[in-house]
Amino acid sequence: MRIIDAQIHDVGPWFDWTSERPEVQHRIATELAIAYLDAVGVHGLILFPGGEDTFASFAAEALPDRFAFVPHITPDEADVDAAVRAAKDRHGKGLLGLRAIVGWPLDGSEMRRYETGAWDPVFAACERHQVPLFLFITGWLTQAAHVAARFPKLTLIVDHLGLRQPPLDDAEDPPFKSLPQLLDLAKFPKVYVKLCGLPGLSREQFPYKDTAPHLRAIVDAFGAERLMWASDATRFAGRIGIGRFQNPRTVGPYRGKHCYADSMHYVRDCEVLSPGEKEFILGGTVRQVLNWRDGTQGR
Repeated sequence: MRIIDAQIHDVGPWFDWTSERPEVQHRIATELAIAYLDAVGVHGLILFPGGEDTFASFAAEALPDRFAFVPHITPDEADVDAAVRAAKDRHGKGLLGLRAIVGWPLDGSEMRRYETGAWDPVFAACERHQVPLFLFITGWLTQAAHVAARFPKLTLIVDHLGLRQPPLDDAEDPPFKSLPQLLDLAKFPKVYVKLCGLPGLSREQFPYKDTAPHLRAIVDAFGAERLMWASDATRFAGRIGIGRFQNPRTVGPYRGKHCYADSMHYVRDCEVLSPGEKEFILGGTVRQVLNWRDGTQGR
């Protein structure tokens, strides 16, 4: 099984290296990312840039069978349709989709803009040009249903299960309180789920058995072929972007903190999943839905 991690943010050394040329930074970051993957037995990785996608596009061009990327898009683009068309044209260079961050900041300011219809041109353009859209809408899952209903041909991937997670947010009490809202999205055939952060919602140590029934419910609702595993290891470690970003809450211990290996082994060794389900979740869905040829298919 060649495993694909469907999300990590830019990796980078935590020292002042502003004197280094961007190409040097990118080469070092690429080697660090390879070390991340090889250490835990992951073959491929989708990078979600914290800012500009220069490192992500560099890595995807340098090692196209191991790296791909998904940059952000916002309604602030001068020409949204042109931006989405340009993203479509870059698929051959490793750009697998776009990401809409609607559920951040936590104060709901972007969600209020969404409610005015400001994001509709983004949804419409992605639907029109058949560009998959990762939707960060944590805390407002009912709104994801509205998007899916109004844009039925849009391939929509719900980020982070749509559930509030540490360390950048507080989990609900209980942590899976809003899970029924996620399961309700299964009725929309073009909605997929990024299976990310389940260990972070556990109140136990590895192998996080208290989350297994919830994982089984998600698989039963959507089918494994609509789920893609992501570690988001850099978020749980507090490292987001080559330009150093750190939330003070990530530094010390917090409930749900876990390492990269625990995130992957949680799925690979999970007793409630069949071998076939693991094949989809750990890479098959990414290859099928995002059409990423990572070396397992003919070019």
